Amino acid sequence: MIRALRTGAARSPRQWGVRLPWSARPDHGRAAEREDHARGEALRLVRDGLCAVCRERDVAATRWLSYFVMESHAQQGTRARVHAAAGLCPAHTRCLLADASAPWLMPQFLDLAVGGGTRLLGEPGTGPARCPCCVAGDDAAERALETLLRAFDHAPVRDAVRDGAVAALAARVPAPYALELTGAASAALAQEPCETAWLAGADEDADARAELHLRMDPLLLDEERGRSGSMTDRWNADVGRGCCPLCLAEHRATWRLLRWAAAATGPGRPAREECALCAPHLYDLAAIGGPNVDAVLAENRSQWDARLSRFGRALSESRKAQTQLGTHLLSAPRCRACDAGDEAAQRQASLLVAQLHDPVQAERYGHEHGICLRHALNWQGLPPAVVREVSTARLALLRWEIDETLREQDWHTRHEIKGSAARVSARAPTLLDGRIYAGLPAPDESRHPSNRER
Repeated sequence: MIRALRTGAARSPRQWGVRLPWSARPDHGRAAEREDHARGEALRLVRDGLCAVCRERDVAATRWLSYFVMESHAQQGTRARVHAAAGLCPAHTRCLLADASAPWLMPQFLDLAVGGGTRLLGEPGTGPARCPCCVAGDDAAERALETLLRAFDHAPVRDAVRDGAVAALAARVPAPYALELTGAASAALAQEPCETAWLAGADEDADARAELHLRMDPLLLDEERGRSGSMTDRWNADVGRGCCPLCLAEHRATWRLLRWAAAATGPGRPAREECALCAPHLYDLAAIGGPNVDAVLAENRSQWDARLSRFGRALSESRKAQTQLGTHLLSAPRCRACDAGDEAAQRQASLLVAQLHDPVQAERYGHEHGICLRHALNWQGLPPAVVREVSTARLALLRWEIDETLREQDWHTRHEIKGSAARVSARAPTLLDGRIYAGLPAPDESRHPSNRER
């Protein structure tokens, strides 16, 4: 006080201990404006579509990809993140391949991905970072949840969230509201017909996967016809298809199970415990169609309803932390199709190791495609020397082809004859991650998405 009097500084009422009413405070206008903005944004989120969180995630991922195509592929920070992740996830890589910019952008993207993969191969025990596009989408989903939480005390927002059955907020809002949300979600699941989006959320990659899976049907027939042959003949057929044999076995087993689950009749149809599917495989099953699809969706719906009921009872009776209960509620159920694919890939890897004991088969493997980078990095322990050498050699050759493609893109090389390196954008994904083409070989150039766009 003495100092304030000597300097003649004016003191605010708060400094004198006087508490002004809220409406008379200097920052009241800005705080009220921020609160109104949060409420308006929350209402927009819950009223613009089926699931606000899924929609914000997908919009942010699309925005990241668009910005990457137009500008950020040249920014050092973005390039470092793509390099650390050894590319993008299969779904977002398919988006890049389908973009009209693929002929000139994909070599630059593949240069980063292959460089990151080569670095990881030389550092055993080091895994790739997360797909930066997925990170951007997940961050947007988290911001959407935070926006809904900030405005949840506003009655119209709370009613809209309850009507939209946004069950993801049940782990964060007060217990009475959490019970209301789980009840609303159960009521939404009970409606007929129950859309796949209510169970699995939005999935913008579902159509691309369905188109790829159409190419899997002839391979299922080949597998059935080859059952009468020896195991070595079947292995030689798989390893000579020009794709990762482990990814091929994984997706072939998954697709066979989904086709069986969709169409099997009689005593051999899927049992209740065999109907649990993850979100992408629910969409894949719906794309197949068949007499059992509605029954499988109904079984998954009843399983989610049981999870919501257990959450509500535990929240009312148990003293466990609400966040712990919410984590259990929102955790993905164990997927029967994923288990079948993982088991098939493990069995195929064991067959690979067994075949490599034969010198003839080991030499033949050295002339074939080999496993993809994902399986080389995720191999339990150190892969066999032949597998490691073939993967290193394939990546080295792929990197040279990418460098050659980048060189041929220069204006001063327009007079040169373009060789096979110009088609590296279509062939490289099978070496990076076989899941990009659903375990299949690269499509021929006439069917490549970028050519359809052109």
